[in-house]
Amino acid sequence: MHIAGQRAGTSQIFERDVVRLGRSPDNDVVFDANHDREASGHHAELRREGGTWYVVDLGSRNGTFANGQRIQQRCPLAPGMEVSFGAKGPRIRVELAPAAAPPPMPPMPPMPVMPQPMSAMPQPMPPMAPAVASPRMPIAQAVQPAPPAGARVGQRTIAMMISQAVAAASGRHKFGRTAELNAIVEEKVTAATASQRRTAYALGALLVVALLSLGGLIFWSTRSQDEIQRLREDLAQMPPEDPRRKEIEGRLGNLHPSNASFGRNLYDRSKKGIFMLASKGEGFCTAFAVKPSTLATSAHCIQEAKAKGSVVALENEGRGQARFDVIEMRTHPGYRPTDQESITPDVGVLTIRGRSAVVLEIATKQELAVMGAGDDVYLIGFPGRLMDATNPAATFLAAHIGRVTGASGRPAAYQDAWLVQHDAATTRGSNGSPVWSGQGKVIAVNSGGYLEEGEEKIAGRKTEVVKASPYKFGMRIDLVEALLK
Repeated sequence: MHIAGQRAGTSQIFERDVVRLGRSPDNDVVFDANHDREASGHHAELRREGGTWYVVDLGSRNGTFANGQRIQQRCPLAPGMEVSFGAKGPRIRVELAPAAAPPPMPPMPPMPVMPQPMSAMPQPMPPMAPAVASPRMPIAQAVQPAPPAGARVGQRTIAMMISQAVAAASGRHKFGRTAELNAIVEEKVTAATASQRRTAYALGALLVVALLSLGGLIFWSTRSQDEIQRLREDLAQMPPEDPRRKEIEGRLGNLHPSNASFGRNLYDRSKKGIFMLASKGEGFCTAFAVKPSTLATSAHCIQEAKAKGSVVALENEGRGQARFDVIEMRTHPGYRPTDQESITPDVGVLTIRGRSAVVLEIATKQELAVMGAGDDVYLIGFPGRLMDATNPAATFLAAHIGRVTGASGRPAAYQDAWLVQHDAATTRGSNGSPVWSGQGKVIAVNSGGYLEEGEEKIAGRKTEVVKASPYKFGMRIDLVEALLK
């Protein structure tokens, strides 16, 4: 039962031995990420060991309290105990339901009495009359052996087994009657399994149709992607006044395939290559692996890191345990931090002690040359207000390219068009995060945003204000190449 926090008044019931609590969405009990700030991302667990329940603190920043007393690491739970996550954080009341007794076993049905074969009958055997051979009835008749357990058998085998059983039970082994009985039984078995055969044929036909449809979809998607790439390359080589541009742009709009799971797949395969830059337990920027021991980020993040002194790179979703010391930092030679009037190449690289588990895939020159306004882009970084160095958890954002221009904001030739404007809702902590294309390759390093001036009324008076623009920009990824050689 939640008794304090954003979810106060609600209840949750669990039937498991471990219940995880915290602000991260992968917990069983998820606290509000904005309201319940006292709680850590993975704060504590309710854990059953043997027959006893415990509340276990997972190294949280603000501690875990049981009935108002801060626990050191773990504490036995009692029914009705109140557990707080931080001294003034969300609070729950724990009720422990008694374990349900196992249902009684149903009585075993009496075992049927099976007839024993002749060889198993008690000895001594009573005297038997000698068998008399007859030209119409042989003394012994071959019996179809039973198939092994679990084996599939055909209709003829079933019919033969049934007829032999009937013949053995009746004691009549006459060839004429056996053949007739085989025919009758086979006819009945065929009629009884006709509906099953029809169902099997129908399922087989549906399976063939589904496989053909899947193959066609894969073929169409592959051809669609190839054609999109070819049309983009053609478009990049055409002058602005070429009348064919409108036709190609229209074809591109119709060909672009949708993929509902693309973003999730991109995050899952890239998450271990994203890092939070932190100093003295506080995060301040994002970086990502371009080589096993080299991370890319923005140049102004490196300037901030140098001012802070000791800096570590914390692996995304590494719970603060996967950390790497930063041992070297370099900025782009064209970056000018003191130039407030123009935009300069805001990229840099960090060398870490150790190796990243994942290295992100970088777009080729041909892929960078064809990107343009309206393209889908994706970012993964650490927004400033959600940064938690004890439990780094990055945020996924989807956006679009607004323009690709030179530093002045005007269209330029490829070698100078390295400023990639986008509309992702990033904040200071997201600076240095990777920007992916719709093909899942890194095309830029997120750098920051524009500032806009305007008049607003404050206390009834018109006042000139400067505020952040919703339009952000990144630096084309090939600017980093000058630092990797």
